[in-house]
This record gives sequence, structure tokens and C-alpha cells, in this order.
Amino acid sequence: MKRGIVVLLLLVALPAVAWAQEFSNAELYQMIQKMERKFDAAIEQTNKALAEAEKAKEEAAMARDEAARAKAEVALAKEETARVQAELAQIKAASESTLPSEVVPAEPLIREAKTVPGIGASFEAIYMRPSRDDLDYVVSDDKRTGNIQGSYKTVNPDYSGGARLGLSYTFDSGTAVRAQYTMLDTSDSDFTERTGVNDLWGTWLHANAIIDDNDVTSAEMQYDFDMDVFDLSARKTFDVGRDFGLGIEAGLRYAHLTQDIEINYRQDITPAAFRRVDVNSSNDFTGWGPRAGMDLDWRMGKGFSLFGSLAGSLLLGDFDLSLKEHDWPVGAINGSRRVDVDKTEKNRMVPVVEMRAGLGYAYQLENGMSVGAKVGYEWQNWFNMVTTQRYLDDVDNQLASTDTSDLSLDGFFLEGFLNF
Repeated sequence: MKRGIVVLLLLVALPAVAWAQEFSNAELYQMIQKMERKFDAAIEQTNKALAEAEKAKEEAAMARDEAARAKAEVALAKEETARVQAELAQIKAASESTLPSEVVPAEPLIREAKTVPGIGASFEAIYMRPSRDDLDYVVSDDKRTGNIQGSYKTVNPDYSGGARLGLSYTFDSGTAVRAQYTMLDTSDSDFTERTGVNDLWGTWLHANAIIDDNDVTSAEMQYDFDMDVFDLSARKTFDVGRDFGLGIEAGLRYAHLTQDIEINYRQDITPAAFRRVDVNSSNDFTGWGPRAGMDLDWRMGKGFSLFGSLAGSLLLGDFDLSLKEHDWPVGAINGSRRVDVDKTEKNRMVPVVEMRAGLGYAYQLENGMSVGAKVGYEWQNWFNMVTTQRYLDDVDNQLASTDTSDLSLDGFFLEGFLNF
């Protein structure tokens, strides 16, 4: 085919060439070969272009196939997305039909409690008793051998009434400032006498007292306790979850505690004549220092709650101590002072621990005020609060032993409060 095309072109071109110039056969043959080579190169380029065009056509077809496949995958992804959205819509509709209309976001475990600013007042009736060592006054000896045997007769303080008054103010920040005053005054006594089958040994008698050893016919002891405590503190309240309230308090405490012991010993000489010894011991403490505490309320619903609290103080103060003994011989008008000593101990440290637990109730009024009440049990321990002196013998009659012990208080309380 290629040669046919060349011959055809020669038949067309030869007359023109022959008309223009005559060539030899050799020259004509060389010209024909040269033209064949050019035509062969042109045909080769043409075939190459056709092959490249065919390849491009195949690649275009492959690209169209890839695009079609991607389009199909996009369509499948759209269908899957639509299906997931439909399922989410069904789940949302089901949850809205079963859950509350308003979902409360999760709250932190511990957060500041919502408090209403204003003034608060409280009145608390307390019913407590003190307890301490060195409240014995005689030994009742039923053996009567001349040696001390038997059991101690002591004063056992009973419960007595007192009061606790409080006044507070809550700021917009939720911090409350509170002033509280506690007062308790108790008086207890005990009496015993010799019955003829026992001897009485006076445990507070000086060794050189006018009544000797086991010659006591009767004895009576009285113990008076008076406490005045003033607390000034700041308080912050937090909510722990939904059902618990946590309160933290810190401030200062001032305390004045007085303890007086009076003992009357009597020795009957005859039915109309007797000897008497009066003993008086006084223990006064005045001090102040920091106080801190915390309490926890469990809100049970309907306004009721269970509560407990723990607080501690570290008081620095002075003790004023005195011991007096007055002897009254038979028929004496004035008698004589056997012992009359005073002592002051300064800068003594007295730690105090307090615990309370009970049941509370609070009610919110329509005008924003709240009223409530609390009832429970309270225990306190005042370390190193008791310092007493006892004389040792009649040889060195100026020597005395000193005993230091704790004072504890326990009892019940009933509190009413009003927040404006």
C-alpha cells in the first residue's frame, strides 16, 4: 500500500518535473528513494501519533471507569449517612419520650452551697454535766483495823441546765460570721456520816489538822462549776453531691472556767461539843486561742437531716489556784487558819476537743425566712484543766503533791434557729 501511494505520487509529479527539467535515470531513482524515506518517516510519525491517541483513549476510558466507581462509593456513603441519621433521630425521639424534658447537666462533686444573705439567730438549751478526778472527800472503812481500807466517797455531778446563744450574718459571697456565747453553772454535793460500824478517813485533811486520821464523824462536800465561753468565727458551707452539706469553721475562743470545792469535816466529842475543819480549793482558768471545726449534714428529705460535727481549740491561759483550811476547836469563835496558800500558773496550754451529733429540721417560709430546730448529744474534753494540791505528812507539813488531770463535759442540747 505504501509503495502504491509512492508510485501514484510519482505519476503525478513526473510530468511536472519532466516539463521543468530532464533528469537522468539515476537521479530520478535517488529522488524517488529520498521521497520514500520521507514518506516512511511521516507514516511512522502518524502511526506513533495514532498509537498515543489510542493509549490516551484507553486511559480516558479507565479514568471514566474510576470516576464512575468513586461516584458509586459516594452514593453508598450518602445512603449510609442517611441511614445513621435516621437511626439517631429514632433514638432521640425515644429518649425524649422516656427522659425528663429538661436534662440537668452534671455538677461537680464539691461546690459552694447556695446560701441566702441575711441575719441569723439561735437559742440553745443545754443539759450537761462535768466530770473530773479529785472529787473524793473521805474513805469509808468498814474493817476498822486502824489502816485505811474501804471505798472512796465522792461527788458525782449530775446534769444541769445552761444556754448557748448565737448571732450570725451571711454575706453575698456565702461566708457567714458568727458570734456565740455558752454558759453553764452547776452545783453538786454529797454527805456521809459514821454509822458505828465504819470509820471515816478525811482525804483532804492536812496532816496536822485538828481532826486526826479516822476521827471524822461526818463530812460533806460541795462542787461548783461555772463555765463562760465566747466564740467568734467565720464559716463556709459546701454541697457534697446532692444529699450532703459540708461546713468549715475557723475563729477564736475565749474561755473562763471556775471550779470550787468546799468540804466540811466534823468530829463529835460529846453530844453537845464538836470540832470542825473547813477546806476550800479553787481552780480558775482564763485563756483564749484559735478554734477550728467542721460539720457534715445528711439531707434525708422533707426538711430533715442527720448531722455531726468535730471541733478543736488550743487555749493559752493562766490558772489561779488556792487551797485554804480552817480549824474550829471545841467552843472556838474564830478558829485558826491551818492552810492558806495561793498559786498562779501562767501560760498553760489547754487543748479542747468537741463532738456533736443529732437530728435537725428546717422549713423555708414564703417570705424567704427559714426556721428550724436541732436536737442531739454533745461531748467535750478540756485537757489539763484540773490542778489540785494534797498535803503529804505531818513531819514536813509544808510538802504537798500536785495532780493535773482533765475535765470533760457531756450531755444533750435542743436548739432553735431563725434566719431572716
